[in-house]
Amino acid sequence: MRSFLIGLLLAGAVAAPAAAQTASAPKPADEVKRIVEQTYNVQVLRVTEAALEDGTAVYKVAAMMPGTAGNAAFMVNNLTVDAATGLALPPFRHHAAGYSLPQGGSYEPNRTSNNPAVARGHTWR
Repeated sequence: MRSFLIGLLLAGAVAAPAAAQTASAPKPADEVKRIVEQTYNVQVLRVTEAALEDGTAVYKVAAMMPGTAGNAAFMVNNLTVDAATGLALPPFRHHAAGYSLPQGGSYEPNRTSNNPAVARGHTWR
């Protein structure tokens, strides 16, 4: 009887981490849109399915600030939202040796062709 109980305890100890690692089902895009709008008081323009580098399911959400937001009125921000919880993820991923920047986008200042300073060959720094 004692070995049976020890066996059950060991089986539970082995199964508990595996059960904790299973991700909950992702929320539908409509529910994530509702959560983001209520949490951040914004109007969601677009919700797109995506995945992080580690395979975690996320949504890319384009959200616009309301017209009553002062200088930030109608400003559009792109958020990365966890598909399982509906909460926004930080833009930086922290690692043991530092952090990694978000992928995509250009961080070069004044490099667009419609900038007159670039046409003159002058780049502001």
